[in-house]
Amino acid sequence: MPSVYTIIAYWSWVLIFLFWLPGHFTAKKTIERPNPIGRTVAMIFIIAGFFFLFSNPRNATILLTPQTTGFGIIGLVIDLASAAFAIWARLTIGSNWANVVSLKEGHELVQSGPYAIVRHPIYTGFLFAALGTALTIGSLYAYLGVIVLLVGMLIRIRDEDALMAKQFPAEHPVYRARVKRLVPFIW
Repeated sequence: MPSVYTIIAYWSWVLIFLFWLPGHFTAKKTIERPNPIGRTVAMIFIIAGFFFLFSNPRNATILLTPQTTGFGIIGLVIDLASAAFAIWARLTIGSNWANVVSLKEGHELVQSGPYAIVRHPIYTGFLFAALGTALTIGSLYAYLGVIVLLVGMLIRIRDEDALMAKQFPAEHPVYRARVKRLVPFIW
């Protein structure tokens, strides 16, 4: 039986989904989707990562962190703050958002809000929310999900950075030099 912290963390993902759903209908028209192999591989890793995070097979009893109130609260705080950060990023990017790496008609290089803190704040939010969820669960399986998600997102980041550098040859290198990829001031 999942803890109350894990249940709340799961519901934060439902909230994220509810903010993402309208984006499929309000995004600008896609004009370019490079690297179909990279897109597919990244999506396989991302789906597998969420599978590991949200499924808890009966034989996955190895706990990396105990299911205590302290870890539950810390995990939930990380999860909720990160979910809010991802939602803020999604609202900031607006109609430039794409569910797959692509270039939109009239695409803009968004550098405000959370995009002034990290270049890929949606991925930052997702990864740290996944880490918070994993903390509430505690299992090796959940932490494996975070690692697999990271791999998938790094593939997408590579492709997105290449596409933005191509589309914004003057602005993107300056932005890339000024703002870290996923973790503010670090990486």
